[in-house]
Amino acid sequence: MKDFFRRLKYYGLGFTIGAIMVVFMFDNKGCSWFPSNRVKDNLFNRMIVVNASSFDEIKEQGFTEAGFLKTVQAGKVDFGKSKKQGLDKVYRIDYETPKGKKKHCFMTMGDESFITEIIFSPKKAAKISPTNSDAELPGKILFIPKNEFLFYMDSSSVLIEKMKSIGIKNDKELNGLIRKNARFNFSRSQLTQHPKPVHCLQFNDSKRSKEMLNVTCIWYKDKIKVYDLTIETLDF
Repeated sequence: MKDFFRRLKYYGLGFTIGAIMVVFMFDNKGCSWFPSNRVKDNLFNRMIVVNASSFDEIKEQGFTEAGFLKTVQAGKVDFGKSKKQGLDKVYRIDYETPKGKKKHCFMTMGDESFITEIIFSPKKAAKISPTNSDAELPGKILFIPKNEFLFYMDSSSVLIEKMKSIGIKNDKELNGLIRKNARFNFSRSQLTQHPKPVHCLQFNDSKRSKEMLNVTCIWYKDKIKVYDLTIETLDF
């Protein structure tokens, strides 16, 4: 019996040391069973956008777009200063700037919304709704999940004909145009609407330089369903 308890003690000691090493070696390095990493995985499964003032803040902190995203993804989630309950959540992420300064931002996670907005103002973050952003200015899209057919058209024959009349051949071409040129239209989006928030993206390309295409869509089964396309003429 003494040998049994001695072995059990050594086993327990070895297990504890191993668990501590795992925490220090792999925390924030892809172990999705850590709460912090589960939250960040959910955030980075969405499109990440910023309004004009937040984008300026990122630049002022000395980041490139890719550098900021990488830093935030490696940052720490402060659960004590996050809103974790309800349909619309917001998480505070702590990180360091390239010059070693301690900073933080807030990232929204709306129920049934495919966007995460980065907010630096605690007052705006407390209100949760990204519609508090600079509505007159389009948002910058920093990140779109890697999925070649993330966006797809509603099967409505009217909508498909409208897409073709605009000059977009299929879903693949639409996905390419959105990834290349799209911005997020805060003023046309209804992000607090439930059960399905309405999102609006906008873009123009060299073929239609004097027109803006607005793409209205919702998040549906891990993909983004486009259910309306409208064109507006630009005043220049």
